[in-house]
Amino acid sequence: MRPMSLGPFTPAVASTTAFNAQGFTSTGAATATTTTSTSDGLAHFVTLTSPVQATLAGINFTIVGIDPDGHSISETIAGPASAATVTSTKFFKTISTIQPSATMGVLTLAVGIAVTAIAQTIALTSSAAAAGMTVAVTGTINYTMYETFANVYEHEATSVSTQITALASKTANTSGNASVSATGVILLINSVSTGATITIWLNQNSSGLA
Repeated sequence: MRPMSLGPFTPAVASTTAFNAQGFTSTGAATATTTTSTSDGLAHFVTLTSPVQATLAGINFTIVGIDPDGHSISETIAGPASAATVTSTKFFKTISTIQPSATMGVLTLAVGIAVTAIAQTIALTSSAAAAGMTVAVTGTINYTMYETFANVYEHEATSVSTQITALASKTANTSGNASVSATGVILLINSVSTGATITIWLNQNSSGLA
């Protein structure tokens, strides 16, 4: 057997100040955030929030950081309007810099996270037998487990993944079991209650390795 565990994760709830409180300013150069990494070890969507002052919608912000599997990524998103929030479409585990397309002047920005998050990809060995997987939740977490057939050892901009239906609708104080035959599995967090935890156990037969 090839036992492996991932977690327990205690996913963070949404926070507009997870990376930087109201006070992120820049003259136009790339600027580091106050906090460089997420507190739960997961990669989250990043949020940019403007206080009630003036719109930042005319400025684009380029976020540079690391994805859940340790690959360098970047994304450019339009700034928020006054008292509004915009959200990235990529998942960031760490942020190294954020660069605005223009000088912000006296305007400030808060850099936070959304609840939506993913864990690092769990790579499966090539085996004649499928892997047995158990996911346990304490509290309430709405999650989705995916299996992927992409090359999990290379960074792919787009990879095909399929939901593991045997683990669907498992959200609170429970565990679910599934058998998967893929190159890897991915945990997606959709929503979470404060203090909830999630743990993944994986057992894969080591015989028949290719």
